[in-house]
Amino acid sequence: MSELIYDVGMDNGDDSEFYLSKGFRVVAVEADPDLCRAAEERFEPFIRSGQLTIVNRAIVGKAGPATFHRSLNRGCGTVVEDWHRYNVEHGVAADSLVVDGITLADLVTTHGQPFYLKVDIEGMDRLALESLAETRVRPPYVSMETSFERSPTLASIQSDFDALVRLGYDRFKIVDQDLVPQQSPPSPARMGKYVPYTFTDSASGLFGEEAPGEWLSAEAALKSFQRICRKNWLPLLFSRKTRLYRYYVSIVSRLAGKSPNLGWYDIHAKHSSVE
Repeated sequence: MSELIYDVGMDNGDDSEFYLSKGFRVVAVEADPDLCRAAEERFEPFIRSGQLTIVNRAIVGKAGPATFHRSLNRGCGTVVEDWHRYNVEHGVAADSLVVDGITLADLVTTHGQPFYLKVDIEGMDRLALESLAETRVRPPYVSMETSFERSPTLASIQSDFDALVRLGYDRFKIVDQDLVPQQSPPSPARMGKYVPYTFTDSASGLFGEEAPGEWLSAEAALKSFQRICRKNWLPLLFSRKTRLYRYYVSIVSRLAGKSPNLGWYDIHAKHSSVE
């Protein structure tokens, strides 16, 4: 039987498609019922064969009904009120609906130990991973979206690393998600089977041993992120004041022809039990 991957924050299903094409079984989790229905049509053969299971739930801190703010900008939907307010303040509208919520701990207890766990759920990543402490489940490889763009401080990144270290993860890569469309699966493959694949700009990209970069200690990875902060010192300075940041964005957009951002970074982690 092939290894299991969790795609937590399935969105439009592009990540799941990549994992399925590499031969993995996939549990894909998505709060938006419309996206789930579209994925059920797109992946009907994989669902029928049992290779894919779609779970229409929001990942929450406590199981039960949850308010999901479905952003009109794809990929920005969230159950975190602070993130919803941030989106609204930055001109990203959303509608809200009540959905079923499940903890990550309950999810893995139901569906089993994954080989790789991808978490990209707009502000819930760290809290979701922390719930694994209630279980014996420790995926060999995990990835999470940092909170840097909406909480642009080194302290927020430190908290992400601390949560992973407490779960027994001791090697890390920081992956610039803006560069994912430039990634290409290596041949021969180091995770699953080789498939040629072109990543979209919203994809999570390569994972585990195939993710770009060398594995670093938590200390070295944090120092790497310090360099990212120094590189972005000007937008970081303006980001503390919403009105100033909007003014900065409008000026840079006019001069450069594109909107600046603080970057979208994922932390990939490898468990200490893995050689």
